[in-house]
Amino acid sequence: MHALECLQSSTELPLLQSLRLQLAQALGAGVGVACTGVDGEPDLLWPAERAAILKAVPARQSEYAAGRQAARAAMQQIGCVPAAIPSAPDRSPVWPDGLTGSIAHGGRVCVAVVGRRHQVHAVGIDIEEDRAMASDLWPSLCTTEERALLDQLPPHERGRRVTRLFCAKEAFYKWQYPQTGRLLDFLDVQVTFSADATGFVVRAASSDTPVTRCTGQGTLLARDGLVLAWMLGPAGSGS
Repeated sequence: MHALECLQSSTELPLLQSLRLQLAQALGAGVGVACTGVDGEPDLLWPAERAAILKAVPARQSEYAAGRQAARAAMQQIGCVPAAIPSAPDRSPVWPDGLTGSIAHGGRVCVAVVGRRHQVHAVGIDIEEDRAMASDLWPSLCTTEERALLDQLPPHERGRRVTRLFCAKEAFYKWQYPQTGRLLDFLDVQVTFSADATGFVVRAASSDTPVTRCTGQGTLLARDGLVLAWMLGPAGSGS
């Protein structure tokens, strides 16, 4: 049995295999994709990775381990030798030279995507459970314009739309950070969804935003009670 198959139950495996295939097709050649459960094995972490979770609760240790193990599987898919992925002081992954990637956890699923920097430039992915975001969080997540668009939706759809906004912004932050080094607030950027809500564009919310020139397009996928968003490519593009 492949080591990663030990991270999920037999009931989860069909979903993870199907999701990995769909993401791999969407992201294209040159990007490795791995999907696992979140119950990773901390004992399988490399020494350079363990310091980041020494004081973490067991659930966080397992989740962290699942992400690193998935990332190494994604590395192998693009012909790279597995290597340690320690955490920077800001907790972002430190990828091996020449590589870039993104790791996300949501519900019972962990996703890792990895590519060669000269080919993909940067990638960001996020995954969330497809449920309504608590309304008391909306003001800290949505710009004034985003709130105005929310008000045009039926009330029962608004909470889940905010979850999609959150997911898209998380993917954007992971995508832009390796390129700009900027830490952003959720209100610094604004998301515009396509008519069918399967694509989105992220732009600076105002001229005061630190990354006014860092815009990009992304893709949104909702399936099996999950929402995923991803962005790929250099700043100013995205896909």
